[in-house]
This record gives sequence, structure tokens and C-alpha cells, in this order.
Amino acid sequence: MTKMIATVVIALSVSAVWPAMADEDLVSMSAWQLPATRSEDRWLELHQIEGVGETRVYHVSVLSREKGHPVWSLKHIVPHMAITEAALRRSITGPARKQRMSYPEQYNQGYGQWRKLRAQGNAPICETSVLECARF
Repeated sequence: MTKMIATVVIALSVSAVWPAMADEDLVSMSAWQLPATRSEDRWLELHQIEGVGETRVYHVSVLSREKGHPVWSLKHIVPHMAITEAALRRSITGPARKQRMSYPEQYNQGYGQWRKLRAQGNAPICETSVLECARF
């Protein structure tokens, strides 16, 4: 009986994680690699997804780290960016290596400013690519 319960618990744990890993799908709280430079690694953190289907908007923060620097040495390139799925998929090169997730304060502040702009009817949503919208 104990073996059966342990097997069910393991199966449930794996099934909760497996779809995101197998499909490499865009899910909240995931990290995705962006093209790097010679001196810097870049990635984005997907914080939240709003809407459904064609109107879905992904809310991300864009981060970088100088190569060889400690994991806590993060630079917020863009604390918040709203982006379409097509533009997001054009931007990423695959799942990011296991990164230290950033603290959400800068993202939350940027997202709050974006929501105010949305209430006024002029919130930007990136439709090209992260690199173009961030103006690297």
C-alpha cells in the first residue's frame, strides 16, 4: 500500500511538471534565453499571461548578466514589457539555463505603470521582438 501511494505521489508530481518541460511551453514563472553577446548573457522571465487566444499578452522582464559574474549580479534591462506570443517566440532561443529568478519589485513597478497606460488606452505591446522593442 505504501509503495502504491508513493508511486501515485511521484506520478502526480511528474505530470504537473512534465507538460512544461516536454513542450517547452510558455508558462508563468519560466525563464527563456535571448541571444547573448560576447560579454553578456541575456534572458527573460515570463511573469504573467493575460487574455486568451489571439489576444493573449505576455508580461516579461528582460535581464542580463556579465559572463563570469555571480548569479546574484543581475541587470534589469527592461523591468516590464508586454509582448505578443508571436513576437515572444521570435525572440527566444530556448529555455534559459537554471537561473536565479529576480526579485519582483522592479517588474511590479513597471507592470503598474503599464496598467495605468492601458487604462488611458495607450499601453505599448511589443509586436516585433524583445531586442527591437528593448532597443539594444
